[in-house]
Amino acid sequence: MKLLILASGKGSRLNKLTKKKPKCLVNVLNKPILSYLTPSFNLFTQVIFVVGYKSDKIKAYLRNYSNLTFVNNLNFCKTNMVESLFLAKDYINDDVIISYSDIIFDLNILKELRQNKYSTIPIYKNWLSLWQKRMNKKEIIKDAEDLKIKNKKITSIGGKILKVFPQYQFMGILKLKKNDFKKLYKFYLSINDKSIDLTSFLNESIRNKILNLHYFKTTREWIEIDNEKDLCVAEKILKSNSLTDNNTQQF
Repeated sequence: MKLLILASGKGSRLNKLTKKKPKCLVNVLNKPILSYLTPSFNLFTQVIFVVGYKSDKIKAYLRNYSNLTFVNNLNFCKTNMVESLFLAKDYINDDVIISYSDIIFDLNILKELRQNKYSTIPIYKNWLSLWQKRMNKKEIIKDAEDLKIKNKKITSIGGKILKVFPQYQFMGILKLKKNDFKKLYKFYLSINDKSIDLTSFLNESIRNKILNLHYFKTTREWIEIDNEKDLCVAEKILKSNSLTDNNTQQF
């Protein structure tokens, strides 16, 4: 199984912190965001990075890892995660776990994904309490995404929250079976809107019966970092639990 990390964006909402380095190398508790993921690399036959902004910094930081492949998104300023995802298509000859590069999470989630025999996403149960630390109610409604489940599958993902907060949130982590990755790429080639965001693309794939997406619920620790306030929230959370030590010890 392979790990594909999407790390081409600049992270402009972190302002001056990403002036000289990419978002995934911004420090949280004096460690780059990416360092919380590197202990899992030995779980995978190959780790593929799609890089763009300040890619030389990422390559230098990871210079001591041997199972890495870098794919350059030269047009990172004008493209999004979906295009970055499929730039790596030539390397996906096995099942793959895809991860955002601006999240910190309990790496046991990756172990659970590896054991699942379907294309699957973990969905986060404690999301609202986390969002309330990050933003006010109006901002939550604007930022969070809808997610619906039925019969052990995702029936809808992405889109605005209209009336009621969903029970769960997408975590920026996704396992795709090899054949499902191929189906999604073929579907991507057929759509007109190549600027579509990842959750909307997944939703369209589900709606058009291209992808059967399963899920498992989790309360394992997970943090998303979009801006400087998120950094402060992340540091408070990490100081109050043993996530960092657990990730290092277990992998």
